[in-house]
Amino acid sequence: MYDKLDIKKTNELYLVRQGWFSSAYTLTDKVYNYGDLSYNRFSECKASAVTASGGWTFKREKLFSRTILITNENGWLMGKISCDWFDRKSLLTLETGFQAEFYRPSIWSGQYVWHSQGYGKVMHIVSSPFCLRDTIHIDQSMTPPSLIPLLIFLGGHLTILKRQSAVYS
Repeated sequence: MYDKLDIKKTNELYLVRQGWFSSAYTLTDKVYNYGDLSYNRFSECKASAVTASGGWTFKREKLFSRTILITNENGWLMGKISCDWFDRKSLLTLETGFQAEFYRPSIWSGQYVWHSQGYGKVMHIVSSPFCLRDTIHIDQSMTPPSLIPLLIFLGGHLTILKRQSAVYS
């Protein structure tokens, strides 16, 4: 159903919304599909990502919490990402010990960055407010390849949430 993502061959991907009124997104390089990100129709706070190597669910810890829990397809907690009030950076902490920050380099920028202390800049996501797709550029780093799809979909989810909060505020 989905192709396995090989970051050595593909370093530019697109997260494409499947229509203006759709709540589903497809990860593609314009040739192959690598997975889907979909939302519950009644709540944009819970997202599910599915790839060839597995799936994840991103869900808020509590109703007004600024922490998102990440679980795998078996329902096991893999980690969480949280952001303090009035802070631009969100900190991802996985159960494996991997940590990374997700942030916007400038308040005027349409770009978001994944950066890890141990691995450097992992990727950046270029988002346009009135476009049906986000562009994802994977930087060549020593980040474990198994984490890249998770970071792509989690970054896409956070970008969508931030875009919606900017529109509704």
